[in-house]
Amino acid sequence: MPDLIAENQSLIDTAPRIDRSAATGPGPAGGNVLRHLVPRAWAPARRSLSGAASRLPPGVRNRLRRLLRLGRPDMGDIEREYAKWIAQYDCIDDSIRRSIGADIARMPDPPLISVLMPVFNPPPTHLSEAIRSVQDQLYPRWELCIADDASTDAAVVELLRTVSERDHRIKLVRRDRNGHISAASNSALRLATGPFVALLDHDDLLPVHALYQVATTILAHPDVDIVYSDEDHIDDEGHRSHPYFKPDWNPDLMLGQNLISHFGVYRRKLVERIGGFRIGFEGSQDYDLALRMVAETRRERIRHIPKVLYHWRQGAGDPTFSEASHQRCVDNGRRAVQQFLGRDHPKARAEATTFVAGWTRVVYPVPDPAPLVSVVLSATVSGGIVASCIEHLLTRTDYPALEILTAADDTGASPEVAASDHRVRRIVGRSPHWTNQVAEAARGSLLLLLDPGLVPSDAGWLQEMVSQAVRPAIGAVGAKLLSTRGTVRHAGLVLGGRNLAFTPFLGRRRAQDGYFGHLQIAREVTAVSGQCLMVRRAAFLAVGGLDEVLAQSAFSDVDLCLKLAGSGWRTVWTPYAELCVGAEAPRQRTGFEQAVARMRQRWGDRLDADCFWSPNLSFNPSDIGLAFPPSSAVGCVAPAGAIR
Repeated sequence: MPDLIAENQSLIDTAPRIDRSAATGPGPAGGNVLRHLVPRAWAPARRSLSGAASRLPPGVRNRLRRLLRLGRPDMGDIEREYAKWIAQYDCIDDSIRRSIGADIARMPDPPLISVLMPVFNPPPTHLSEAIRSVQDQLYPRWELCIADDASTDAAVVELLRTVSERDHRIKLVRRDRNGHISAASNSALRLATGPFVALLDHDDLLPVHALYQVATTILAHPDVDIVYSDEDHIDDEGHRSHPYFKPDWNPDLMLGQNLISHFGVYRRKLVERIGGFRIGFEGSQDYDLALRMVAETRRERIRHIPKVLYHWRQGAGDPTFSEASHQRCVDNGRRAVQQFLGRDHPKARAEATTFVAGWTRVVYPVPDPAPLVSVVLSATVSGGIVASCIEHLLTRTDYPALEILTAADDTGASPEVAASDHRVRRIVGRSPHWTNQVAEAARGSLLLLLDPGLVPSDAGWLQEMVSQAVRPAIGAVGAKLLSTRGTVRHAGLVLGGRNLAFTPFLGRRRAQDGYFGHLQIAREVTAVSGQCLMVRRAAFLAVGGLDEVLAQSAFSDVDLCLKLAGSGWRTVWTPYAELCVGAEAPRQRTGFEQAVARMRQRWGDRLDADCFWSPNLSFNPSDIGLAFPPSSAVGCVAPAGAIR
């Protein structure tokens, strides 16, 4: 079995679910976890294994799932450490309960939160536990709005009747006929009277402090429209696993997967204004709702609570809608993304990601005529490496509009391969000012700072970077950089840790998912590597270009991206522009300590945490792991631009 696990390139577990948005949630959807452990080439065996696993007793299936997860490379040590982490940082004892109670008593105007629960024939025990998890909330200002979608199980019908009669906070409507999840959710929505509605599946669980955390966030940010949290899985034996510690609002990641996912909390009036849940998006109805909500609000009105406030039950029983109709759920989710894009990017295309069909890649169009890209090659490498790079750019890149700017010494030497090509210009300048001088002389509206030692994996890499860079509010774009062995060297930069910034997922294979798909989905990041960094020329010049001191040591790329963010520009990393190290250029990095001091002086505690990296995750470039203890999140220098 360890060999099978090592071969697996896409191991995101989706256990049997009810008619829900598993297909477009934080992992690829549909089917049993076991089928994802078998290489993709063995598709028939995967289907057989999935079918056999679905017939195992739930207890056996849960234990097997936990065993297999321990070897999952994309989760690093998280599964092994999670129980310990819960015991230390995610347990509510009597002291915490008293503190929460005192805080609630001081709330001036605690909001009523309406929990929406569509129900259709769940195991009665699971339904009872889900309802009890709401009744046990430390925060008392809630109402549970249940819509029974014409359940045929007499035990479910009787349970719902009993709990609604005994607790006045539970509202119940029984539908005359089964209309599926969207119709049932709308029936539950019509019962709601609170200013905010929260979604809860009929067999999942809320921890006792969930609604308290939501209410605290609402009171701290009265204009908030959307609140979401971290989540994990729970089985029938109470074992928690597979935590998704999410980033703060990340609009590009949201288009690749349902980042808000299960415990979405929404301003009710806005939900009603957009028409609630749409019929025809079953299986991805909450993804569709979230995207339409996002389209009607602003970035600063979306808040993330970096705590596990939702336990998603796994191994709940028989296969359900999302499992039995996996492709339909995926298609509905992708259709929701496509319709969202149609508002501002009518020519953009939503399609399956390369390695995981359940996630989505957005292909943005390049304007016609294509904008000129000025490729700025490093002035500190040998002529042979530069010559090879120019050849790749001129003959193996399909982007039509580029100029290549390279250094020339006093003798006027230049690579022979470019001697007769008008697209290559030699710029005389002085290091460390050379890059900024070249930016002034560049003719393109886009600059590409490129290490000449990098070799593109395919001809479309530059087209992908341009398609991202020309989007409104995008200031900088980074690429996936690989070693000669095909392992990750750069996948965006994260602030924090001993060296101020690090590359996550260092050493992962190019086809691996990364933590919940973060290696396979375009996402917003705080900074990207200066080895391959595309930036709007106007924005680059407006923020003063590269810091001349940092450019000789380290952190000039981080500094540039932070300056861009401070001026309202976003930075995006894309896995679809991929380059490999073809030749190692000699690097003379000196004065690291001085660079750290300069960055500290300029950015202060902004360097201690990253809003696109959970405070519950460690600052470890070589392996994904949990933070012991979690770090304290600080304000993120992020633009207020919309998702578009």
